[in-house]
Amino acid sequence: MGALQPVLPAPTMIPQGWNIVVIDLKDCFYAVHVPPQNKFERARNSHETFHQNARAMHRQFQIPLNDTQGIVCACPQCSHYGPGLG
Repeated sequence: MGALQPVLPAPTMIPQGWNIVVIDLKDCFYAVHVPPQNKFERARNSHETFHQNARAMHRQFQIPLNDTQGIVCACPQCSHYGPGLG
């Protein structure tokens, strides 16, 4: 196990009968965010973060205005504003 870290207790301080798990960090897995592949998914994810209006998403992502209006209408935070976001 090598040298003890200053924040870890000495092995003699662990009571008998306690289960111990040793995790080697080189074996840990981690998740990498992969951006969505199509423009519609990118627009929907962008709206979830920034809550743009439909026309701005139409210009930014080059998808039909009807699709961007649907994204805005489906948003629970933006849908009650009505046509003001389109």
